[in-house]
Amino acid sequence: MKAQPIRILLVDDDASFLHSLEALLTGEPGLEIIGKAASGQEALAAAARAEPDVAVIDVLMPTMSGIECAHLLRERYPQARVILISGSIFEDKRPHPDERGTDAYLEKSEVPERLYATILALAANTTAAPPSQTNA
Repeated sequence: MKAQPIRILLVDDDASFLHSLEALLTGEPGLEIIGKAASGQEALAAAARAEPDVAVIDVLMPTMSGIECAHLLRERYPQARVILISGSIFEDKRPHPDERGTDAYLEKSEVPERLYATILALAANTTAAPPSQTNA
C-alpha cells in the first residue's frame, strides 16, 4: 500500500516567490501541494478546504502577519506543522524564537537547500533540519 503524500499549503504575498516555492516542491517525492495563498485570510480559507499536513508561511504579509496566520492555523488544525520563512534582512522584522510558536523557521535564502528536508522531518514528527545559521 502506498503512503499518503504530505499535504502542503504555501503562503506568501510575493507572487513570484510563491511560484518559486511551488516549482521547488512540485515533483518532489511524497509531497502534494494542496493550496497556495497570498494572504493569511486566503491561507485559512485554503486550509478549511483541504487540511494541510505542513504549511509554509511568509512572516511579513499585509493585513495579517505570518505569525498571526500560523497561530490561527494551529488553533484550528492542531495536527498541522508550520514552517515560517522570512526574507527580511532587518533584525527587527524577523520573529524572535519565543514568538514564533511554530515548528521551524527558515530564511528565504535557505529555502532551496533546506525546505524539502525540513518538511519531511516535520511530517515524520522528528526534529526539524538543523536550526538556521542566522540568529533569527
